[in-house]
Amino acid sequence: MEEESQKCQKLQKAVKKVDVGSKDIEKWIAGQVAKVHKETGTSICPFAKRVLQDKTIQITPAKDNVLDQVNQYCDLFSTFNLDIVIIFFNRKITERKLSNLCAKAHRKNPNHAILYDHPDNNGLHKGVQFSFQKAPLLFIQDLNKLRDAQSRLQKTDYYRVWGLDAHSDMFY
Repeated sequence: MEEESQKCQKLQKAVKKVDVGSKDIEKWIAGQVAKVHKETGTSICPFAKRVLQDKTIQITPAKDNVLDQVNQYCDLFSTFNLDIVIIFFNRKITERKLSNLCAKAHRKNPNHAILYDHPDNNGLHKGVQFSFQKAPLLFIQDLNKLRDAQSRLQKTDYYRVWGLDAHSDMFY
């Protein structure tokens, strides 16, 4: 009986939930994503500060059926005038599964960009940590709005100072 109890404890540790909430993600956005970095003279996302101020962001935990959740948010995106939805995972999910989930969700919702961030990604670029690192995240954005923002950034030196190719397949 004691051996079974020890196995149970090990299993519980293996599936331990990530203790992250929406406030943690808001702090990361304000303190890292929206922050102007001295190395580049710009923030990771020049639009992040305004999104927080205007409250056009929704941060929510992942439900059991994340694909249904993504589909529901995509259907309601314009109704709530959102710029971005961030779904965070309080349970383990591999980067591969998250990537596949995003691809599947985008096929069903071609008018939305569906991206992810996973703690297994290094996320370090030019000495700046792009990645949240504490929990897997899934991002949903209106594809037309995202392309418009990317177009506006191409008219600046944003991509050059970050050493990024604006035409890379990492961008929609």
